[in-house]
Amino acid sequence: MTHVAVAVTDETATHGTLRHQTEHLVMQIVPLVQATTGLALPARVTFRIVTPQTWQAEHQELIRRELGQWRARQPWRDLTAAARREAVARVAFRRQAPLLRNVVPAETLRKPALLSETLLIPEGLEHAGVAADEQHLVRVLAHELVHQAQNLASAHRAFWAGSAGYGTAVTVVEEGHARWADRRITGARFGTPVSPGSARPSDHYLRVVQDTGVAQMHQELLVLQDAGCRMVEEAVRALGTDRINEVWSQRLLLPTEQEIGDPDLWVTRIKQLGTVS
Repeated sequence: MTHVAVAVTDETATHGTLRHQTEHLVMQIVPLVQATTGLALPARVTFRIVTPQTWQAEHQELIRRELGQWRARQPWRDLTAAARREAVARVAFRRQAPLLRNVVPAETLRKPALLSETLLIPEGLEHAGVAADEQHLVRVLAHELVHQAQNLASAHRAFWAGSAGYGTAVTVVEEGHARWADRRITGARFGTPVSPGSARPSDHYLRVVQDTGVAQMHQELLVLQDAGCRMVEEAVRALGTDRINEVWSQRLLLPTEQEIGDPDLWVTRIKQLGTVS
């Protein structure tokens, strides 16, 4: 198991206790993530405690950068449709951001030069019922560390570029795998897996996720996370983590829409494909 340096910075200059707590917990969780997933973590894992406004600006920049990369891969005849899709995504985020920015607890961003950074938003941690509950804080930190490991393994999704059904399949695999891993890690640490549903969010958080501009997106993400977790659980049970980890570098192993609903089909197809060298 390779040594991993942990860097936690408080860019708000007002959350020193959270910085120390995060650093302490992440150092404990790092080896659990490596042992549970079989994935390597970056040589340095970075966590930044930021304001809601900083999260909004950096997420918006991520959308701009990744949609631009996606547009550059499209055939020239599809560029008009690609530009429309990019515009729709930007407008949707601008509408949702004022609601979301105070309730998002954490997000791991893919940065240039294949770097990953996890943003922790104190207001979001508070509203999501995570800040004052160590079990849920461990769950969130473990989940985001798994995303950093995934980013490294997939070269920031570069190995999947051009796959049919790319968007949904990637969300299911990444979020399902991270949910599966954080359940394993919290179960080992606390005796039983810590479920997001057991957190006690604020009334403000509940109002936001029930807002007409957010509710559908929020519910769809929960459904995909649950489906992905079941899928990964079944696949690891049948094939082991080493075989499943080939998905990070092989786009042929991404699940189809039908396989997302029936994990046995995904497992069967992976077995039939044989080990990818």
